[in-house]
Amino acid sequence: MKKFKYLLAVLFLTQLLAFANYNDIYIADIQYDWIDKSMVEKEAIISEIRDIIFEDEVTKINDLKSQFKDRLKDKDHMDHYYAASAGYEEYGDYNISAFYYGKQKHIYMYALQEKKDLSKAYYYDALGKLRYIDFIYGEYPEYPYYSIQYRISGKPISAIYFVSKDTQYLFEPDGTFKGVWYKHNLYDEHSKVILTRTAY
Repeated sequence: MKKFKYLLAVLFLTQLLAFANYNDIYIADIQYDWIDKSMVEKEAIISEIRDIIFEDEVTKINDLKSQFKDRLKDKDHMDHYYAASAGYEEYGDYNISAFYYGKQKHIYMYALQEKKDLSKAYYYDALGKLRYIDFIYGEYPEYPYYSIQYRISGKPISAIYFVSKDTQYLFEPDGTFKGVWYKHNLYDEHSKVILTRTAY
């Protein structure tokens, strides 16, 4: 359940074993030491993860809204809204998570994930209207795994590779590397902090 919350927190703002082709560097266990890695090592990690996520091109899903027409409105909106607001991590058949703007007391969005189908997460606004869907791939909730998030229009927003609770690699839908999250900070390829989050 806690991994679900980490997944959602990262997506909404974010122990790979791999061989890299750059100068025959072996990346044995991606842990957080991004600041200490050379650019060649960083490029090797990014390339390897990109190959995993973007083996197939990430494109718009034209019929996403029709595929999920029965979920466009949360039928139990008020129950889920209040459960999320009260800090519940589970409610009925769902894992549940709440999202706040800064230190505001009221949530602006909540996410539901069916316990019987962990391959997707559904994000609803405060009025119970579906806004985003995450498609989760790999051995979730075991690490590593990755997710691709779409607007309900079918437009892809981002892709995230989850190495651990603390470390995630963030990409744009076209495969452009955005940064690596480590706990509260998002670092770019030059190890510069470009964003900070309040929760992870």
